[in-house]
Amino acid sequence: MRANFEDAYRDLAPAAARLFRLLGLHPADDIGLAAAAALADVPEPEARELLEALTARELAAASGEGRFTLPGPLRGYARELAEREETAAERDAALRRALDHYLAATATGGRDATAGEGELEAGGLALLERERWAEAAETLQDGLRRAEAGGDPHAILMARHNLARALAMTGDLDRAIDLLGPLPDEFAALPEPDDYNRARALASLGEAYLRARRPVAATNFFGQALEIMRRQGAVDQQAAMFVHIADAARQRGDHAAEAAALDRAVELYDSIESPKSAAVARRRAALE
Repeated sequence: MRANFEDAYRDLAPAAARLFRLLGLHPADDIGLAAAAALADVPEPEARELLEALTARELAAASGEGRFTLPGPLRGYARELAEREETAAERDAALRRALDHYLAATATGGRDATAGEGELEAGGLALLERERWAEAAETLQDGLRRAEAGGDPHAILMARHNLARALAMTGDLDRAIDLLGPLPDEFAALPEPDDYNRARALASLGEAYLRARRPVAATNFFGQALEIMRRQGAVDQQAAMFVHIADAARQRGDHAAEAAALDRAVELYDSIESPKSAAVARRRAALE
């Protein structure tokens, strides 16, 4: 699967390749035309052409109502490329443009021409990225109500996941865990099972349990997520799971397990030339 992504990516024109990379940084799972234009800092007609080029090569998919998504592990692959080929300043600038777009939409209550239902949802995720936890939770609660009214099972599960992430950051861990607990099985039970987001939900469960000072349970969830990411060839996410496993080992006071997990994370990050490798390597060296 990954080899197919790489071949398709190499065939892209430079501007389309850049948009693909930047889409990996986007806070929501799908994106509208105006937000894509903001992310890439291009006019909307050009953004439409670039998105169409990505869909023609199956590096993006139309998700309805003029929105686009990166299915499954494509999102992780795009993020890997962004971290490798864009500078930190370029990544920060692109994300800031998209977040400012969504925050503007959120401030107007979705009443402007660029703000559809997917924009409020993404507005909540923008607030989450800005560490405005309480505002994010309020906005994402509204997003969940809209998803439930719309009746799309996948959209409802995604909205629950996003709200749970925000609640965990506010410290409302019991409610976050209640929302997250059924999600892995529910993503698996969809008419078209979504293993990628099943793994993400497992990872979020692990993070919530880690915040609740329950590192053994957290490690179990991280391990389940890791196995799914291995099957999907999502190297960046595999490395991230090993970092989480190291966090849980540290919380248990198991320095040998922490070191082993960090070693594996560095190895994986190095294999994709990720800039995250250096920070993890420094953390590993500090254990000596």
